[in-house]
Amino acid sequence: MTSQPEVEIGYFPPPRDIGGCPFDPPPEVMRRQREEPVSRMRIWDGQEAWVITRYSDGRAVLSDDKRFSADPVHSGFPEKNVAYKTTLGKDRTIRAIDNPEHDRQKRMMIQDFTVKRVAQIRSKVEDLVDRLLEELLAGEQPADLVSRLAVTIPTMVICELLGVPYGDREFFGRRAKALLAAPTAERAAAAEADLLDYFERLIDLKTDSPANDLISRMVHQQVRPGHFARADLVRLSRLLLVAGHDTTAGMISLSVLLLLTRPEALAEVRDSDDPAFIANAVDEMFRYLGTTHAGRRRVAIAEVAIGDKVIRPNEGVIVLNNVMDRDETVFENPNELDFHRPNTRANVAFGYGIHQCPGQLLARMELQVVHAKLWKRVPTLALAVPMSDLTFVEDGSNFEVETLPVTW
Repeated sequence: MTSQPEVEIGYFPPPRDIGGCPFDPPPEVMRRQREEPVSRMRIWDGQEAWVITRYSDGRAVLSDDKRFSADPVHSGFPEKNVAYKTTLGKDRTIRAIDNPEHDRQKRMMIQDFTVKRVAQIRSKVEDLVDRLLEELLAGEQPADLVSRLAVTIPTMVICELLGVPYGDREFFGRRAKALLAAPTAERAAAAEADLLDYFERLIDLKTDSPANDLISRMVHQQVRPGHFARADLVRLSRLLLVAGHDTTAGMISLSVLLLLTRPEALAEVRDSDDPAFIANAVDEMFRYLGTTHAGRRRVAIAEVAIGDKVIRPNEGVIVLNNVMDRDETVFENPNELDFHRPNTRANVAFGYGIHQCPGQLLARMELQVVHAKLWKRVPTLALAVPMSDLTFVEDGSNFEVETLPVTW
């Protein structure tokens, strides 16, 4: 075995075939899954990283926290972009640390992401979706489903969970986008400074007037007794707010668009009153769409063989979980959307190993509520423009549609 790079390295991420099927991963990474599943690509800063595309190889990397690290402090870590490298990549919070500190921090906050807590929030989400659909139907046509539904739901939910005033959504929404995809370090730093200052002031408020929310609990159960640094809570709060609404918003709008282009699949969802079927359909859409398309980033801290290649210390790794979910050795006919797929819950849309997304139950629930209600309440929903007129965002952490004009 050797770790010699391929002659044709190529750049990551390669483009999608937007004019063909925009929901599919880029043709180049699908080719690599078939022909060279562990291969080198060059990222935004010129660094080369190993790109992992097969399900078994990817899970091997993500479950091996002894030889692979999620901590950007290590040389060779392949950060997503300049904004991440200069902001989120410097945090000492759950996204960017290894065990034992990762699990210690996760235990501090996990009670707000349990099955029980998500069940408590569900009725509020159902009421919210009902209200938003009534407002949609009472409004003008065409309407943008991204701003009218997809962004509003996860933003209100994460605000409720964290204890962030929903009225501040315009302030933090713009800065969250800049934080994830700012083209320069200066613009990312400006967005970060605004958000950190915002959470400093919010934590002061929670210190004096605690409520039934995650930030209040962290202040009084962890920070004040000295178990967790205030500065780390500021950054953790920022991370949860940004991740908690942006990824789910993108998934809601993209999954609605998917069904608008698949009438038979849409009819199955619309006509079902079975919560188990809706749950499986949502998991299948997470698998099929793979919206978190930038991959899970790691760096080797020991020499390890993956497939037929040797990855050496300080070499970066990008595990393409969206491509892993199209692996035919795990998912039969993986490029087909099948709401009856028996093993779709095996998808790795939320990652794998200790760094699985803690908010996955919340995200699944939000999608289930949307799709259980939307198609029954608005059965005539349709695209207001041709697919070719839609603009897709490919250069961020998440693949998403910019706006979704609809009529009914």
